[in-house]
Amino acid sequence: MKLVKDSLPADENLSSDNKITILLVDDDPDCRMLARDAIANCRVENRVYEVSNADEALRFLQRIPPYDKAPRPGLIYLDIEMPGLDGMTLLKKIKADPNLRDITTVMMTGLSDEQHIRVAAASGANSYTVKDASADKFLRTLLDSTNYWLTVHQYPGVKTKCG
Repeated sequence: MKLVKDSLPADENLSSDNKITILLVDDDPDCRMLARDAIANCRVENRVYEVSNADEALRFLQRIPPYDKAPRPGLIYLDIEMPGLDGMTLLKKIKADPNLRDITTVMMTGLSDEQHIRVAAASGANSYTVKDASADKFLRTLLDSTNYWLTVHQYPGVKTKCG
């Protein structure tokens, strides 16, 4: 697990100052870096954690050691194509688990075909974001997505700003 910001209390997806914890799940370190940059550009001090595959993400979400102190995220950015357990399978596991299904899950993938989008929607994805080949466009898409989920979408008891 790579901690990008300070950790939160183990039982909370919100800190005392109402910040939403974000989990990035992607095997590509460059994509995780761009996602961190997009979130940082929102100028909101959310806690960001990242894992490099879906198996690790599942252990994080289920708080299996070494992630037994992991916070519960309020937002997950999830890649589809990863070695081992793929993102679509992880999405189905998240949405089938009554303790996890309410976590906002955004598919963040290079797959833009209609079939993947339909399967993700049917499996409970809250959003589907395509990774553009252009780093600038990818960063803009992530900035817009993060802005939406942190400011436009209403989480109970959370007031945030992103600019």
